[in-house]
Amino acid sequence: MTLDDVCGLYGGLVQTKALIKELAGKRGGNVFLQGLRASSAPLVFSALAQKGGKPCVLIILNDQEEAAYFYHDMVQTMGDTDVLYFPSAYRRAAKYGQKDDASEILRTEVLSRLTTVEPGADTLVIVTSADALAEKVVSKSSLEDKSIRISVGETLDREQLQSLLLELGFNRVDYVYEPGQFALRGSILDVFSFSSEYPFRLDFFGDDIDSIRQFSVDTQLSTDKKDSVVVVPDMDKVEGAQVSLMDFLPAGTW
Repeated sequence: MTLDDVCGLYGGLVQTKALIKELAGKRGGNVFLQGLRASSAPLVFSALAQKGGKPCVLIILNDQEEAAYFYHDMVQTMGDTDVLYFPSAYRRAAKYGQKDDASEILRTEVLSRLTTVEPGADTLVIVTSADALAEKVVSKSSLEDKSIRISVGETLDREQLQSLLLELGFNRVDYVYEPGQFALRGSILDVFSFSSEYPFRLDFFGDDIDSIRQFSVDTQLSTDKKDSVVVVPDMDKVEGAQVSLMDFLPAGTW
């Protein structure tokens, strides 16, 4: 029996179907679930996300350790494309004021994805903890103002794009190796967005975007192809209103 078979069994349970029906009803309110042990909770919530037809499911755990384990189990059942982790921005606790760059990237990725949620698309699952949720984020308007959306086939002047990246606080280097950097070599522009685990490689044909790919920093070899990407600067340095993550959630979120 494979993991997909196990997920299918949980999705077909009478209790799971009843839960989806209850949450989809007009009454709203709270539902208390009992008897979920170990990884059975992520299996039920995976079925909920895949069969519920909602744009987004937000799952809040008691602390970051619980959230990390829960996220890992959700990824095993749903993959990592539509399951995101929203951690605290700090290495230990907010009171120490020590920001963690890797956590900032994960948080920015969540915000960026939430601005592009479309009706009918696969459900986006966000796993977080109470302390991470309590930390404010930059407003949606500020994020959209500072984001650069780039698509294959788009006409874009490389010099203007370079100037815009510099204005947003990106640094030009010979080879990118960390977020906030870009490199321009002939018809290729590499840029490391704060909303992505891997940098993007834009291949120009004249002023047209011929292709967009992600690539490995270690090998500099291209990996996944992309139809479009969003380049986001370090939002921790952007001035603007601070809001709750809840303000980014689309209508109908569970």
